[in-house]
Amino acid sequence: MNLGESVRTSLTEIRSHKLRSMLTLVGVVLGTTSLVVMVSVIGGAAKAVQKGLSDLGFDSVMFVTAREPLLRLEQKKRGYSRGLRSADLATIDGGRELLQAVAPVVSLSEVARINGRELRVEIEGVTPEYGEIRNRNTRIGRYLVQRDVETVAPVAVIGDELCKLVFGNEEALGREALIRGVRFRIVGVLRPLGTDQVDDDDMRRDNSKLYLPITTVQKYFTGSDAVQALVFKVGDVLRLADGQKEAEALLRRSHRGISDFKVMNIGEEILRVRREVDKLIANWTVVLASIAGISLLVGGIGIFSVMQISISERVYEIGLRKSIGATDREIFGQFLLESVTLSLVGGLLGAGLGYGITLLAGQAFQDGLAVSPVGLLLAAGFAVGIGLSAGVYPALRAARLSPVDAIRAL
Repeated sequence: MNLGESVRTSLTEIRSHKLRSMLTLVGVVLGTTSLVVMVSVIGGAAKAVQKGLSDLGFDSVMFVTAREPLLRLEQKKRGYSRGLRSADLATIDGGRELLQAVAPVVSLSEVARINGRELRVEIEGVTPEYGEIRNRNTRIGRYLVQRDVETVAPVAVIGDELCKLVFGNEEALGREALIRGVRFRIVGVLRPLGTDQVDDDDMRRDNSKLYLPITTVQKYFTGSDAVQALVFKVGDVLRLADGQKEAEALLRRSHRGISDFKVMNIGEEILRVRREVDKLIANWTVVLASIAGISLLVGGIGIFSVMQISISERVYEIGLRKSIGATDREIFGQFLLESVTLSLVGGLLGAGLGYGITLLAGQAFQDGLAVSPVGLLLAAGFAVGIGLSAGVYPALRAARLSPVDAIRAL
C-alpha cells in the first residue's frame, strides 16, 4: 500500500467513527492550541515590555544633576566651581573612554502659541546626542541636527501627544510655535513613546514636550550656558559601575575638585528590571508549557486507546491482508500512519483555533499580536511526535498478528 492510499484509509477510518475521533482529538487540539497561543502571547508580551523599556530611553544611561557639596572643605571652596554647564563637555570629551556619548539638557516651562492655541508646554533644550542616548526618533520629519545647535536655529521637534492636541489630523511640519515672541519652525514629530504594558509619567511628559536646540534655549530664554542635567551613555552595559566612576572623575576635574553634582546610574536599575522581566517570562513559559504538555499527553493516551480498539475491531481485515501478501512492515506502517494522521488532524485543528484566539488576544496589545511561526511549528511537531509515540505499540501489535489466528478470530 502506497503512502497516499494509507492516508486515504486513515482519513476514512476517522470519518467512519466521527464521535470517537472527535473525543480522541480533544486533548491534542487543546494541547496544540495552548502551544500556539502560549508562544505567541508570551512572545508578544515580552516584545511589548522590552519595547516599552527601550522607549524609556534609560538603557546604559546616567543622569547628572546639581547638588550642594557634602564635604565641609568642598562647601568652603564651592565658589571655584561654576556648576553644571555646557562647558563641561570639553573636559568630558577629552578624557572619556567608557562613556559613549554625553548630552546637556536645559528644561523649562513656557507659554506657547501653536496653531491658534495658547498653552503651557514643557521645553527641553537638547543636542542631537540626546536623541541618540534616549532613543528619541521622529515618526515624520527629522530630529535636531548639529547644524541646528551651531547656528542657534529657531527650530523645534514636537512630541506626538502635543502634536495631536494642537494640530489633530493637520500637517505639523513647517508650522510654527510662538514662544516669547520667537517663532520656532517645527521640523519633526516625535514617534509615540510607550506601550500599553509600559507607560509611565516620564514617557507621557516626553510625548507632550517641545525639543529645541540647547543653544537656542540658552540664547533666548536662560541667557547662560548653565544646564539642569548632563546625560551620559555607557558603551558597555556590563561596565555601568566603571562608567559611573569615570563620569564622576571627569566632572570633578571639570569642577576643580568640587563634587557639586549627583550621578544617578539609572542604567543599572533598567538592566535589573530587564533581567527580572526575562526571568518572569521564562517562569510563565514553563508553567504554560507544562499545561500544554499535560493536554498533549492526555491526547496521546486517547489516541493510544483508540488505536487499540481499532485494531481489535479490524483483526479479520489484518489477517485477510496478510494472507494475500501484505508484509509486517506494511501493516505496521499503515497503523502507525493512521495514528500520526489522527494526531496531525488534531494538531491542525488546534493550530487553527490557536491562530484565531491569538488574533483576538492581539486586540489587547497596542501593536497587535503576531501569530508565532515557532508556535505553529511546535504544534505541528508535537502533534506528529504524539502520533508516533501513541501509535508504535498498537502498530507493532497489528504487525505481529498471525494471519491464520486473525482470520479465525472472526
